[in-house]
Amino acid sequence: MKTWNGIFGAAVLLLAGWVGAGPEQAVRPNFLILVGDDISAESIGCYGSRNPHTSPNIDRLAKEGIRFTNMFVSEAICAPTRAELYTGLQPHRNGCMQNHKATKIGTLSVVQHLEKLGYRVGLTGKTHFKPQSVYPFEKVKGFISNCNARGVKPDDWDGVVEFMTRNVDQPFCLFICSVHAHAPWDSGDTSHWTLDELKLPPHMVDTAKTRELYREHLAEVRLFDGQVGQAQTLLEKFGLDDSTALIVLDENGAGMPCGKWTTYDWGVRSACVIKWPGASAFETDALAQYCDILPTLIDAGGGSAPADLDGKSLLPLIQGQTKTHREKAFFTYTSGPEGPPFDSRAVTDGRYKLMWNLTPDNLFAVRVINGFDFGYEDKMKDRHVRQLYRSWLEQAESDPDAAQKVQRFRKQPEFQLYDLKTDPWEMNNLADNPEVAPKLQELKASISGWMAQQGDRGFNED
Repeated sequence: MKTWNGIFGAAVLLLAGWVGAGPEQAVRPNFLILVGDDISAESIGCYGSRNPHTSPNIDRLAKEGIRFTNMFVSEAICAPTRAELYTGLQPHRNGCMQNHKATKIGTLSVVQHLEKLGYRVGLTGKTHFKPQSVYPFEKVKGFISNCNARGVKPDDWDGVVEFMTRNVDQPFCLFICSVHAHAPWDSGDTSHWTLDELKLPPHMVDTAKTRELYREHLAEVRLFDGQVGQAQTLLEKFGLDDSTALIVLDENGAGMPCGKWTTYDWGVRSACVIKWPGASAFETDALAQYCDILPTLIDAGGGSAPADLDGKSLLPLIQGQTKTHREKAFFTYTSGPEGPPFDSRAVTDGRYKLMWNLTPDNLFAVRVINGFDFGYEDKMKDRHVRQLYRSWLEQAESDPDAAQKVQRFRKQPEFQLYDLKTDPWEMNNLADNPEVAPKLQELKASISGWMAQQGDRGFNED
């Protein structure tokens, strides 16, 4: 007959094994991470979308899990966003501070960090990173990787199912990387919205072409939402929902003026919904950034995140041990080699946001939107975002409000300061208001300190 001391000791050992599981133990959570493509958070229902029917599955998940209202990317471009997510380092430290630029050779990514802890690490869908030595994901078949493809076909989930169910004794980490809602916008069902009733973001010029393409964009947001719903269904079907942390991210903002390629909120603010095994459902306004995801996975997987990562684990927040995370979130934008140089840095403390244009004498130009401003001839003559922008220019010829919105995009002042509480769309620049001058100086000093920490020399960077 066992003694009470023996039974109690066994229970303590069992509990210790659950809480402090090492790499050889299978009690650690799986990670299933879905990443959208060029989706601004405000187009998702639970993040305040003014147009209905965009995200029924994500909205449902938000009620069951944790919704972050202040999650941000450091740079609102595809390659830098993904490099930050996978390396836990912000753009100037991982080396990818421009689209299509490679991460520094020798950098460790989520693959090496989690494989060391005994995880299988796979990815299906869009990649948009290099070199392969930094990102040696197991390639999982089934999802399209070409974000510029037209008329995207339905997904094949067989590869995802095989990866998730291959070995029940080994935890997995799988990234499902969608191409929705990257342009061209031509793959979704637009019947949920009528053009006349559509509500556009306030910074956009209201033209017939804007309404047409924005509705197509929302239809692709809903396609991503459908992928989230299917992923959750599969976890439930195979009994993995209670042992898998499900994380949904929307990547960077919409690929339209004042979203992607900028430090405006419409570009850098991200949706982030997490359903974590054993965690309560709640909403948090704690400041967080994409570089925080990797150390969270390492922490939950039984490891210790390297001290030199820019991110820090969200696990204490997820587990209810704290309600705060960061004092400030920082942002950067560095234009590519085509077009006039443009460098911007920004910071928010959750209430105020300062954007600092390091090249105030230069026009802002994005090759795929207004490349014609510097003589670029686009090989894709019918590019959707260019059609949208040209309709803005046409209306601006006779509409002062449209002209002001075009100017806001093309010519940015040295400083833009916004009160996000009263002005979430950043339409009222307070930079010249003497009442908030101390706040501007405080945030400017914060940006300077962050740039120094990042080894970021700004406009003079090679």
